[in-house]
Amino acid sequence: MYRIIRFGTIDLQHYNQVDAIGSGVTPTAYQNLPEGGALDLFGSLQKHPGAVERSKSMRLTATTDAALETIFMQLLALRGRRERLYRQTSSGDIHWQYARLVEVTAERSYETAKFKRLQDISLRFITQEAFWRGDLGGVWYFDSGEYFDSGLAFDSGQVYSLTTSPTSFAISVGTVTDAGRAAIRAVRMAIDAGASSMSAITIARTGGESITFSGTILANKTLVIDTGTMQVTNDGVDAYDDLTLSPTADLAAWFALEPGSNTITVTFTGGGAGKQISFSYYEVWY
Repeated sequence: MYRIIRFGTIDLQHYNQVDAIGSGVTPTAYQNLPEGGALDLFGSLQKHPGAVERSKSMRLTATTDAALETIFMQLLALRGRRERLYRQTSSGDIHWQYARLVEVTAERSYETAKFKRLQDISLRFITQEAFWRGDLGGVWYFDSGEYFDSGLAFDSGQVYSLTTSPTSFAISVGTVTDAGRAAIRAVRMAIDAGASSMSAITIARTGGESITFSGTILANKTLVIDTGTMQVTNDGVDAYDDLTLSPTADLAAWFALEPGSNTITVTFTGGGAGKQISFSYYEVWY
């Protein structure tokens, strides 16, 4: 269980809180059969909602009429804004996702008006993500939208040296028994070529997907593969056409890190010192 606690920097913890904590609607694709029944075009794949509507109703209170109006107008002014929407679970964990406040609903009846320092209000959000983001794993950057004192630490990232081909290592994402933990499908991978160029790079997860970059990373340049935004840049230049996905990859998610231990193997062509791969991602929760 959880409650929505903040939108951007604005606190949403007031009296009589009611939060919509459902999952959203999962898309379906069925082909009707002539003899009855239907064929599920998604097969055995688990699918997830697109945009999800979330709402919160609450009662605003204040010690003066003016203070109540200030709180109300502050929330009203957020209508149309896109910010991080935060929730707090019953265990105290803080998760977030991007959302837009699309509607603020409030009524001022005669009975309510007699209590001038009370106002009921409802907020309706549309979120662009089916999951909530948890702790940041891997490397983080000053320009990635993070705030100081938000629990991040320098040198906390997952950086692996590529001294030989192939190189294998394990990335642990909680445990497979963590209730509510989901697979991470938005992973940012940065491959540094080091002192000499490298090419024919394949990143594979044992029992899962693999992605292959057929181009060449020049010396001291970096290839970035972002499976969340589905972007590929080689030294800052678009290199999407040089990427090949394995047949097992879900085209809606190029690469995933499953709950528990993930064995990753990187193969490549090219020698020289300084080659490495780093990962950046958020833990994901239902």
